[in-house]
Amino acid sequence: MVKRRTAAVLPINLPHLQHLVKKDPKSYRDEFLQQWNHYETVREIFLIQPSNDVTEFNSLIDFIAQTCNHYTDITKDFSKELMDLLLKNHDQFPFELSEKIVQALVLLKNKSALSPIALLQCFFPLFSSNPSRTFRELLYEQVSLAVRNANKKAKDDKLNKAVQAALFTLVETSDTASVTHTDYSNKKHEYSPNELSGMWAVKMVQDLWKRNIWSGDARAVNIMKTAALSNNTKVMLSGVYFFLGADTQGEEEEGSDEEEDTDVGRLKHQSTINKKTRSRETQIERIRARMKKKEKGKLAPPTNVNFPALQLLYDPQGFAEELFEKQLVNSKRSLSMEHKLVVLRLLTRLIGNHKLTVLGLYSYMMKYLTPYQRDVTQFLACLAQASHEFIPPDVLEPLIRKIADEFVTTGVANEVVCAGINAIREVCARSPFAMTADLLQDLTEYKSSKDKGVTMASRGLISLYREVAPDMLKKKDRGKVASMELKDRIPIRFGEELNVVHGIEGLELLEKYKNEIKDDGNEEDDDKWEVADNDSDSGESEGWVNLKSDDDIDISDSEEESNDKINTEGTSEDKAKSEDNENKQEASNLAARSILTPADLEKLGELREKANVDRLVHGPKRVHDNDAVVDAYDIEGPRKRMKDDREGRLARVMEGREGREKYGSKSNQFNPTSLSNKRKQKTKNFMMIKHKVKGKAGRSLMQKRKSLRDHIDREKKRIK
Repeated sequence: MVKRRTAAVLPINLPHLQHLVKKDPKSYRDEFLQQWNHYETVREIFLIQPSNDVTEFNSLIDFIAQTCNHYTDITKDFSKELMDLLLKNHDQFPFELSEKIVQALVLLKNKSALSPIALLQCFFPLFSSNPSRTFRELLYEQVSLAVRNANKKAKDDKLNKAVQAALFTLVETSDTASVTHTDYSNKKHEYSPNELSGMWAVKMVQDLWKRNIWSGDARAVNIMKTAALSNNTKVMLSGVYFFLGADTQGEEEEGSDEEEDTDVGRLKHQSTINKKTRSRETQIERIRARMKKKEKGKLAPPTNVNFPALQLLYDPQGFAEELFEKQLVNSKRSLSMEHKLVVLRLLTRLIGNHKLTVLGLYSYMMKYLTPYQRDVTQFLACLAQASHEFIPPDVLEPLIRKIADEFVTTGVANEVVCAGINAIREVCARSPFAMTADLLQDLTEYKSSKDKGVTMASRGLISLYREVAPDMLKKKDRGKVASMELKDRIPIRFGEELNVVHGIEGLELLEKYKNEIKDDGNEEDDDKWEVADNDSDSGESEGWVNLKSDDDIDISDSEEESNDKINTEGTSEDKAKSEDNENKQEASNLAARSILTPADLEKLGELREKANVDRLVHGPKRVHDNDAVVDAYDIEGPRKRMKDDREGRLARVMEGREGREKYGSKSNQFNPTSLSNKRKQKTKNFMMIKHKVKGKAGRSLMQKRKSLRDHIDREKKRIK
């Protein structure tokens, strides 16, 4: 009886029926079948005559999606019907119906009635065919959530490959856009569906990489590599920013073109015509500060470079060449200066990180190395980043000469000279052979400049060549340590990496320490450090055999080869190699004849630490790291602090008062805990201090005398 009464209201109360079906599916099979037939009827009517009123249709879809797992024989084709309905009619449906179908498909996937790959294969074509941005955001959230949930416990390689293949297709199709826009920040641009799909694809890869789901995945890196080579400027910038490690989600959101910057010139013109008011001036200053901050953030180099992505590139040389030819020197490709700088930063980062050779880049950068070029410090930093030991010196030498002629000359500001010398130092730190001795000696003369930045830049160049090639410096600039080591120094050769440690670092310090102990005649310490040597007889009896050095062994196939070897021993290159081998043998002699004990290793650590301290105190203050990112602020050098005007000083004062109580308030002027006892007694209860109050009878003679005199003085003043 209760069931009949409940069933009478079920057709208009689907949530109640849904609850009952989940509780007892067998008893309510007929009611579910009735709603299923009603759903099919409504669907057919809606396809014939679409309507904006989709409340009933949404309720039926939601009800069947919630309960279809209990009647699989009836709803076996429900998921397929929904996908066909969405794919064929999504552009005609209102957003509420499309949203309900997407949510129903996700629910079916969660109930294992639909595979995740089939769901994603249904969603991805809609990115490029549906014109609604709100609907694409919904699809993006659902696809991203599906991938994150699938990789929560373990990596789902099958799903990841399917999603990455679909994203790669979307990025490739965005490259076929017919419209190539130069600058989308100042004017509106109607993007094609293919362009929009590429933007969503690169955004999803960035998001999943940031969430450590696809981090370290070479396929994701390949997608962003394709995006960086795209003809679509927005997709290209997203790919480039991905490798640079910059978070550009706020800048690269679709629809950012709708917000246009206010024209400061127009506001200034209005202020000259209209009445000047404080609010209008404040508005102009606020807009100018916002634009300046935006420009600074746009051109500032990223703090964290995406080095894992750069290392996972399959063909970095081919990528660098294609990036240079397609984005920079292509006559059909017109980019703004900001976008060229972004591409140039990525290209030079690739060249410096992988030691690549793109010779056309250096002649391309020649025209931008002038003090009048906008953002010239960015170009100088890119040039330094693109320099390494495998670049031919004759390629970099004209650039060094151009910087010296344009920047380090008379008639320019001290800041320009400082930037020029710093740029030359950064380039020469990575490719020392690009500098000539005459030019180096001319640049070192600026060490006596009156400007602090120029002096620091020149001394930094001197300290660099004291380590690399002190023979190129004048004798007075070499320093004490470099002059003493000049005779024993092995000259560096082209292509040789700098600061490479052979063998155990600091082992020569330990050997020198032991030799000093032997010279002092301290036999007790000598016994601690050296292994006891056995005589030759005992050594032979225990199986030790004296072998010749590897340099004494001559391996040759014929007498002619041995004769050729003898004839070439006199060359300078072989002499340098033999000296290098001798030094290496001397350094490794200690490790070859004895075993390093824990005491040796401990002493070696102490000697290393002491040597590092001495190097910091007496050696160069700047340590050149050729693998580090070159910052444009390092090229600019130290900046002078400008004096603030009255408004600036007042703003600093008001900033310091933030968070404080009102200045000069009587209530907060004194701290209650620091008052005197006399003042505290005025606020106490009388019962607490009545024992301290003395009457007239208890006063002493001196107190009475003082009170009488005060009374007389008051009376005299009153009479007057």
